[in-house]
Formats: sequence, C-alpha cells, structure tokens
Amino acid sequence: MQLSQSVKLKQKQSLVMTPQLQQAIKLLQLSNLELGQHLQEQVDENPFLELGETEDSSQPTADSSADTAASADAPDLTDLKESAALAEDPTEHSDFENRFDQSIVDTPRNSTAIAPFEGDYDAISNVSSKEGFYPGLFRQLNLAMDDPKQRLIAGHFVNALEPSGWIGMPVQDVAEASGCNLDEAEEVLAVLQTFEPTGLFARNLEDCLRLQLIEIGAMTDAFSILLENLDLLGRGEVKRLARLIKGTSDDVMEMLAIIRTLNPKPGEFLGIDHLEMPSPDVIVKRRADGWAVELNRSTLPAIVINEDYAEMVTTKKMDDEAQNYSANALNNARWLKRAVEQRNSTTLKISAEIIHQQTDFLEKGLDYLKPLSLRDVAQAVGMHESTVSRVTTGLLISTPRGGMPLKSFFSVNIASRAPTGDASAAAVRNMVKRLIGQETPGKPLSDEAICKMIADEGIDLARRTVAKYREMMNIPSSSQRRMQARLANIR
Repeated sequence: MQLSQSVKLKQKQSLVMTPQLQQAIKLLQLSNLELGQHLQEQVDENPFLELGETEDSSQPTADSSADTAASADAPDLTDLKESAALAEDPTEHSDFENRFDQSIVDTPRNSTAIAPFEGDYDAISNVSSKEGFYPGLFRQLNLAMDDPKQRLIAGHFVNALEPSGWIGMPVQDVAEASGCNLDEAEEVLAVLQTFEPTGLFARNLEDCLRLQLIEIGAMTDAFSILLENLDLLGRGEVKRLARLIKGTSDDVMEMLAIIRTLNPKPGEFLGIDHLEMPSPDVIVKRRADGWAVELNRSTLPAIVINEDYAEMVTTKKMDDEAQNYSANALNNARWLKRAVEQRNSTTLKISAEIIHQQTDFLEKGLDYLKPLSLRDVAQAVGMHESTVSRVTTGLLISTPRGGMPLKSFFSVNIASRAPTGDASAAAVRNMVKRLIGQETPGKPLSDEAICKMIADEGIDLARRTVAKYREMMNIPSSSQRRMQARLANIR
C-alpha cells in the first residue's frame, strides 16, 4: 500500500455561538424576576448601564382579538421578526473563543419541558437558577400531568397549600374555584399526593398520616380506626382505643410508636410560603373590545444607558486599551438594551397568540380548552418551535380564571377522521372514561373493545394507548372490574 499526502478543500456549514447569541437565547428563557437579577449583574459589570423604573408608556400591551394585532397604544407587533443577533454583533470582529458560557448552560431550570425539534440546535438548555419550592413543584406538575385541564386544576391546589404541606380548604371549594366537578378535583389530588415528600397535599392530619403509613406498607384496619379517632389518642384514652381496634393497650402503644416516626407537617421545611409564590410574568385582562395581554410592569425591569457618561468618555483622551474597553462596554450595553426589548416583544407576541387560541377557555371554562401545540403557535407568530418552547417554559400567566404556567395551555393533538377535526388527548381520555362508565356491571369492556368503539368515532388508537389512559385515570383493568362487580353482588 502506497501512502501519500494531499491537500483538499471542503466547505462546511456550522453554527457559531457568539457570546451575544448565547445571551439572546438566555434572555428568552428568563422570567421577569430572573431577568431583573441578570440585568443587575450586568449593571455591576458595565459602567454604561443603569436600571430604571418601568414606565407605562414603554410597556407594550397586545390585543388577542382576531381582527387586531396590537392595541392602539402599543407598538406594531406584526413587524417584529425573530432574530437571535438582533443587530450588529459588537464582537464579530474580535477574537472570541467559540465556546459556551458555563453560567448559561449549567443546571437547566426545566430541561425536560423542551423537547428536541428536527433541525433545531438545542445545545443550550434552560438557564440555571436556584430552584425554590414552587418552581420545582410546577416542574413536577408538567412531568406528571400532560392534560392541560388537570394542570390548571392542580394550580388551584398549589394555591391552597399551607406551610404545613396540607391543603387549606375543602376539595369541593377547590373544584368550584377551578370550574370543575368534585370527581375531577379528586382525581387530580390523587396524583398530587404521590409527590415527594409523602403527605404533601393531604386534606388534614389524618390524611397526612394515612398517606405515609401506606407508603411504608404499615396501613392496616386497626390503623384506619386509630386515625379516625385521633382525638381519643390526643386525650390519652388508650383503653378505649384498644377496645375499638379489638386489641390491647400494648397494641395501641406499638401503633403510637410507629406514628411518632411519621412527619405530621411534610411541608414545614420546604419553604412553602404564600409570599414566595412567584409573581406572574404576563397578565391577561378583559376589555370591552376583547382580551388584553400585557407584561407584568411591577416585576419587569427597564435597562437604561447612561448617554451623558458615554459622551463624556468618548470625548476624553485615553490610551488605546482604555478606548477599546470603553467602546466594547458601550456596544455591549446598547446590544443588551435591544436584546431585552426583543425578549419582551417576543414574549408578549407569543402570549397574545396563546390567549387568542384559548379565548373559549377564558370565557367558558376548563371544558373548552382547545388542543394546542408549540407548532400551532410557532406558525401563527412566524417563529421556530424551539423559540416558543423557550419563552413559555417557566413563565407564569395571570388570567381571570387563576394563575398558571404558560405551558398549561398546550396539549397533544390526536388525529381524527371525524368531520369535527382532530381531538385533544384530554378529550380522548374523557371518551375512554365515559365508555367504561357506561359498561354493564359484570361484563366490563376490554381495552381492545374500547379501541374498536373509539375507532368507530373516527379516532384510531392502539390498545396500549387505551391502557395508558386508563391507568392515568386510576381505572382498574377489565379483570379487576369484573372481580369488583362480583364482590359487590355478595350479600
């Protein structure tokens, strides 16, 4: 074999991640409070930057009605284009090493909420932050519940949490506040009570201890009776409790020793405090001509460039090193100001489109949530799906029907041959629940039979999909339902 050297030319396209592009992606993912912290860090490092108060006139308001793209006193959002660079990169002629800033790509806030998209270079995930109790809880909600209706109901349970970790109001009241029925609220609560630590979202002390006893496998009929009579235990009536459980005083004391190992207040050290509940980043209000969407002025910082100081520095005689530093700092300050304005406009535009798509929910309630995907919003606003995902991840929106994560408005579409069009996953789950509720006792429908019945309505599902939906709703299998029917007939 003969070896030889040769020189070849090859063209290759690659994405260059400049520091400014990294920062633009980072800003898209920040909530208002996180944006304020980031800008404060930039102000400390850049002498040309200052933080100012947000003025009403500088704060855009978008109209979500179908016939207008923006309100009369807001800038025209239809002319806003998605641009990572925003303007001339002040560092494009400088010798910067092409690498990621570790402060940006470190520990993602909610990386699981951003799915990879075809053709999208998503090496930069969500911005790192010190996660408190509520952000972590909302992250768990997004993972545990893919039904937007259930996530909205769960948000009301989160609002009802007390520092002890229990919910501070009856489930019926939560159901009324969220606009759902009691069964739907109980179904959501059952999922929430699986969160760590065990005992979180308990109705009361009895419920809290019961959940923990079930977790450790110690729950018995005797414990159930004991928990129903905690007042007797508090008064020290051990002999009376022993008669109720049909045991001895020693049995009661052994059970009491187990109870003392449990945590009656699982939320005590989690930082559950209503003052910690994050402020909304976007606010939706009802107006005479439709729905108005605006950014939260109370938490949105404004960046200001000290032009007087900039003019003084540019006219002052300095050496080359000082001049280069001043020029770069001023260019970076102006670029950051444009980047923040672009971030605010992009957030407002995407939020307005989501509200436009979900107007029926705001006017009529949870049952009117429409199937909505990232692609639907991305196509409507002329942006990439990854941009919509970054903007909506971690942001909270305040509506007349309560506060909720912006991600709650998204749900998966299921293709349908019906003339009404595609159905949402939530609608198909309700269909499965309805069919099982109408089945003849003693002759339960198998998952395969349910598949065929749903296919007759124009929706093709796999049997395993029906089984998954059934398990999500805590519905037993057909064999278990048949056994329950037999036990119910025993007199």
